[in-house]
Amino acid sequence: MDTKVSSMSRRGFLKGLAVGAGGYALGPLLIHPQEAMGQSIEGYLEKVPVETRWDLASGAYVTWYVSHSKTLYDQGSKERFIEFMKQTGRTLAAGYKGFADRFGFSGNDAKSAATIIPAITTVFFGPRQKYEIEEVPAEKARVKCINCVFWNAAQAQKITDDLCSALSLYSWEGRAKAINPKLTSTLVKARPFGDSVCEWVLELKT
Repeated sequence: MDTKVSSMSRRGFLKGLAVGAGGYALGPLLIHPQEAMGQSIEGYLEKVPVETRWDLASGAYVTWYVSHSKTLYDQGSKERFIEFMKQTGRTLAAGYKGFADRFGFSGNDAKSAATIIPAITTVFFGPRQKYEIEEVPAEKARVKCINCVFWNAAQAQKITDDLCSALSLYSWEGRAKAINPKLTSTLVKARPFGDSVCEWVLELKT
């Protein structure tokens, strides 16, 4: 009877051992891949509070938004940048209204708009975005942004160009009109103008 002896090199032996150990370690994942990975990922995510996740995600978005706005500003004149912000504010307004409807943000008077617009902005800008609303009749409302993460991010990047006022003016104007065509929004204070806050007056025209 012929007997054949197979001799494995040291390298081949170590390679086989590594593959075998890897197969053993991955065995549970290969048997129940979705369950094992799902438990691992969710287990870690549960350790991170929802507000922290929201803050990190929105912070990255705002940093990108500031950088993108700065790039647009540098690519053209200030007048072109303002015109772009005007068009963008009107274009995105419908999307904001759709978002409000989707999550049940109801109301179409000035007081309602004074809560809806900041609420939606805060969803995207994160929990550090803070507003104050003056208690006034439904036909008129005054909103102050007392902590703006967009402004703070621009300052952190040492940007001195006015990226804010056109955005604050036309985005609020468009959102107010989307909530109710009879609503007007007037930007009365802005940080780029030297004010300590940005402030809008929302009014329902008859």
